[in-house]
Amino acid sequence: MHIFSDDDIIIVNKRCGQAVQPGPGVTDSLIESLEKDFGKLYLVHRLDTPVSGIIVFARSKKSAASLSRQFSNAEVKKKYVCAVDNPPPVENGTLENLIHIPSGKKANKVYIRTEDGRNTKKAVLDYRTIFRTDRYYILEIILHTGRRHQIRAQLSNIGCHIKGDVKYGARRTNRAGGIHLHALSLSFVHPRTGTQLEFSAPLPDEPLWNAVCEGVDLPPSS
Repeated sequence: MHIFSDDDIIIVNKRCGQAVQPGPGVTDSLIESLEKDFGKLYLVHRLDTPVSGIIVFARSKKSAASLSRQFSNAEVKKKYVCAVDNPPPVENGTLENLIHIPSGKKANKVYIRTEDGRNTKKAVLDYRTIFRTDRYYILEIILHTGRRHQIRAQLSNIGCHIKGDVKYGARRTNRAGGIHLHALSLSFVHPRTGTQLEFSAPLPDEPLWNAVCEGVDLPPSS
């Protein structure tokens, strides 16, 4: 779903299950679909295929350089929301871990490590419990680093498995595919005007997210 666009950027709400970019077995990537209407786009960050939510693309090399620099320097504020099967050890807190990110054929999953080493990077996030249903706990996540699969791995490490995320410990997949992790908002500086911008993406229209929207002040499902 298109959220905003101008001559420099385009912001959309990605559906879960859609790959952001082309790759093996990918027939309908988000960037290819958007380029049919908007022309050449530049990728400056990613969302995992099973994850839904907000993503920004650059429409020029200059804009891409500015946005990439902001992401690399942790200047972009990123907020997520997810549904997990167990309560965290404390209701609100910070997780700081070392994440090992394999290369090559084993790069489809990351691992928490206790010691630093090759391909290991620090991952930091804040979380707070904002709601609960009869079966799930809803967490709001603020990312301070942008590691691959960071939220999924760090939450799994404390026994909080994201609904549908069997790769990181969930008991079963979701019927419609994807996982209950949604990129809720992005805040960054416009690459040309220098204006601070913030955008949010409505939650997917499905029963659990609809129940969350009724109980918490979040963008309504779309």
